[in-house]
Amino acid sequence: ALHEVVARCIYGVDLNPMAVELAKVSLWLEALEPGRPLGFLDAHVKHGNALIGATPALLRKGIPDEAFKAITGDDPKYARFLAKTNREERSGQGSLFDIDFDTVSVDNTALARGLRRIVHAEADTLSQVRAQEAAYQGWQQSKDYVRNRLLADAWCAAFVWRKIQEAPRPVTHEMFLRLAQAGEDGAPEATLEEIGRLREQYRFFHWHLEFPDVFAAPDDGRGVDGTTGWKGGFDCVLGNPPWERIKLQEQEFFAQRDTEIATAKNAAARKRLIEELKKDPDRAELYREFEEAKRKSEGESHFLRLSARYPLTGRGDVNTYALFTETASRNISGRGFFGLVLPTGIATDATTAPFFSDLVSTGRLSSFLDFENEAFLLSRDVDHRVRFCLLTAAGPGRRADRAEFAFSTRYMEDLPKRRFAMPPEEILLVNPNTGTLPVFRSRRDAEITTGIYKRVPVLVRENDPEGNPWGLSFMAMFHMANDSHLFRTAEQLEAEGWELRGNIYERDGKRMLPLYEAKMLHHFDHRLGTYEGQTEAQANMGTLPRLTPEQHDDPNFLVMPRYWVPEFDMPTGKKDGKGKEIYYAGVESRISQKGWQGQWLLGWRDICRSTDERTMINSVFPRVAAPDGTLLMLPRRGGVSGLISCLSSFVLDFVVRQKIGGTHLKFFTIFQLAVASPDQLLKFEKFITPRVLELTYTAHDMTPFARDLGDDGPPFRWDEERRAIIRAELDALFFHIYGIKRDDVDYIMETFPIVKRKDEEKYGIYRTKDLILEVYDRMADAGVSLDTPLIDGENFTSTLAPPPGHGPRHDPA
Repeated sequence: ALHEVVARCIYGVDLNPMAVELAKVSLWLEALEPGRPLGFLDAHVKHGNALIGATPALLRKGIPDEAFKAITGDDPKYARFLAKTNREERSGQGSLFDIDFDTVSVDNTALARGLRRIVHAEADTLSQVRAQEAAYQGWQQSKDYVRNRLLADAWCAAFVWRKIQEAPRPVTHEMFLRLAQAGEDGAPEATLEEIGRLREQYRFFHWHLEFPDVFAAPDDGRGVDGTTGWKGGFDCVLGNPPWERIKLQEQEFFAQRDTEIATAKNAAARKRLIEELKKDPDRAELYREFEEAKRKSEGESHFLRLSARYPLTGRGDVNTYALFTETASRNISGRGFFGLVLPTGIATDATTAPFFSDLVSTGRLSSFLDFENEAFLLSRDVDHRVRFCLLTAAGPGRRADRAEFAFSTRYMEDLPKRRFAMPPEEILLVNPNTGTLPVFRSRRDAEITTGIYKRVPVLVRENDPEGNPWGLSFMAMFHMANDSHLFRTAEQLEAEGWELRGNIYERDGKRMLPLYEAKMLHHFDHRLGTYEGQTEAQANMGTLPRLTPEQHDDPNFLVMPRYWVPEFDMPTGKKDGKGKEIYYAGVESRISQKGWQGQWLLGWRDICRSTDERTMINSVFPRVAAPDGTLLMLPRRGGVSGLISCLSSFVLDFVVRQKIGGTHLKFFTIFQLAVASPDQLLKFEKFITPRVLELTYTAHDMTPFARDLGDDGPPFRWDEERRAIIRAELDALFFHIYGIKRDDVDYIMETFPIVKRKDEEKYGIYRTKDLILEVYDRMADAGVSLDTPLIDGENFTSTLAPPPGHGPRHDPA
């Protein structure tokens, strides 16, 4: 009967007590039968934090030293003392008492037996339901339950204990063992009260104690996996978990409390205003409230990242959806399934890569159906650009040879024709480092991409001594938020007596270098946009004035940034423990740390989408400052012209689009791009280098790059017609290098609709594609392949006269 299913088979947990009560009401209404009382649900629908709790395996290991890391409000010195004390107690060196055991026993068999009797008792009358309720209350007050919960609460409390000497005696390893042996008699009253307070504040929830009828915790330590230490589990877990960052967001916290702080111009200014709060007696309470909220947030993050409760998702800037997914995965039985509504990032992001890779490599992934919210399938309250997925996976007792996929589905009726199956090996082929999921739009995209990866290596194969053939190092030079205190505007610098020479400020032999933001750069163009002359409307839209062809043709024209950053190291005004001055690293220090000697940089845009005009936008630019939106790769081996042209090609961009599920192109994605190796490109170097040189060397500030390519002449003239043909020649070449058939070239070019639309608006035809296909055909006639290089004037003749690399130049300076 339905009422029995509701009473005995459905379980739920929520941090919001009102949500718990509403869930019960919904279940009662669903199972309502005339003449029957409302069923007893308290044992299965509960209030608590489903993410913060202990497991049998973690309890058996005792209190880890990582629990005593200092967070907001802690005394770092005392925290280090507690970590040392805990470490000594674990090794048996620091005990003040004789404790004849060093491990914790965990067995919930009796609890499970008692709870099953209560839940499965007859409940046909109101008195029987009330008897169930009374029996359950007695079960919760039983000595066995109270002791087990106290021990699990104490383990969790150790992570969020206030680590100051005035606080009650904390739960270190010795105290934990005494609690395990003697229960409440094993700790001082103040310690017990603090455990109880923290339990209520953080709402600790221990699955093996709250639902022992589902999770058996045998004392032999054997379990579903090495993390939980329990057997059993749910047959089915379903949910749409919250998508929330654990880290306290200062702007959101102050939005309704102090608009001046919330709207500060940058993070550094906001922190100064927050610090001023505690100096104002009338606003000190707001500061205290902020510090408490910050501590609670840090406490949760500290537990989630360092407790070993989430070995696969508890990393980085933790998001709750990932933690709920790992919880679901570990809470199902060996033959069970879980299905969740999640951001697509669960399969594509770096922080969740270990989790998704584990699903793929173990064959547990059943289906991954990706949707765009354009038609508000998810919710009208969620931005239409958000991508989400329906993820289904099996328990560790099942394994599938193939999984079903669908990507970029906008309407539910389109789902059947977009679904296709793919073996896990193909995922690991395309993303060998992380095992994350490519976001193929169709089976054809999958076939083209996997074919590319069979012919072309990844840029960096991790854990392989030969896996970095270009000798690349990577860096984010300055962070727009964390390093904002180093940024200066033109007005600030001129008020301080700095003089502008070109686009660099100088004073007393020191220089402030321009910060080249990603929006200032594009393929073969380090002068796409400038902040000089930016209108208010452009500023509100986050765009910049674009250079005109005439400005591009001026080799002396320099773009102007929004900020300048010191080339030199700046004193912080602080000293280290040995009394030595501490400095902020300037541009030169940060670049030199990477061992880079070149007077130019190679970077790419972090912010991008697979639906943008182009996705992988990279550029060579002078040795200046770069923010974290302009990520850098610095090559030490191979012909750099080959690397630049490969990264700028349409075929590489097509590959990138199979990797992007959100709005960022981070290092882990770049590492796994199919980029031709230096050896593969060496035979094409004489074809590629003159073309890259003419496209890139259009201004005097790129002279160091030109000299590194062996050119000693003045910059090339900016000729848009020549540039279009040169780029088509490079793109056609890389389609051949990647082994792409002609009809697939045509197909790939059609996956760039914005490029097509702009061409048709300007020329009436898709000119970019036509140019590439025309060159591709002539190269095919020349028999070009990885084994047959192109040689200008022999097996290939450009339509340009003079040929690429010999175009018009500016007069020598």
